[in-house]
Amino acid sequence: SSLTDEIQENTLDKLKALMETEKPFLNPTFSLPILAKKLAVSPHHLSQILNESLGQTFFDLAAQYRIEEAKKILKNPQNQNIKIEEIAEMVGYNSKSAFNTAFKKLTNKTPSEFRNS
Repeated sequence: SSLTDEIQENTLDKLKALMETEKPFLNPTFSLPILAKKLAVSPHHLSQILNESLGQTFFDLAAQYRIEEAKKILKNPQNQNIKIEEIAEMVGYNSKSAFNTAFKKLTNKTPSEFRNS
């Protein structure tokens, strides 16, 4: 592979910074090609870097960031009146069931259980 350790590390650093500052994962149209373009690498290379360095697929990565964001919203007492469906949309999910599935997979709780705990 033409991916050097340096390219991988630089890309991972840029990825982390981008995800934390711009939060592109909040957009429901967020995709591997869109992310790769923002990081100036090919989708293939980005996929390889995620798999090799993080042991994750693009979808795992997106879910991880989206669920972390959802947890922040759910933990905030001021957000008690926001419906789970709305939170799902706020963090980039088009469907409540996809959100619930991803949330439960990463936290072992449903969003409602998490909110109440």
